[in-house]
Amino acid sequence: MLSAYWGFILMSLHLGFHWIIMLNLVRKNTSKPPVKWTLIAVGTAIAGYGVYAFIKRDLAQYLFLKTQFVFFDFEEPLIFFILDYMAIMGLFVFIGHYISVILRRAGKKNED
Repeated sequence: MLSAYWGFILMSLHLGFHWIIMLNLVRKNTSKPPVKWTLIAVGTAIAGYGVYAFIKRDLAQYLFLKTQFVFFDFEEPLIFFILDYMAIMGLFVFIGHYISVILRRAGKKNED
């Protein structure tokens, strides 16, 4: 279980490191500033809800093996469970993307 949760987080970060590929596809097809700012707002909203879902689902307990079993609420609709985990994935994609942006900028400064 520990490996599954860390795998989920690390795969999401890895996707974020390569998210520039997806952004370049969007930029190629739409170069209008309102589209760009709308996508930034949507990404920020998903990451914000991801923080809430991360805390609500108490993923830190699973990541650091403070809880050795997972509690599933069978009364909760499955779609809410899936949306929460997709938002958490979006949060770590967001984090990974901006880490890669910072590293790229730092690399360009070192070249100068």
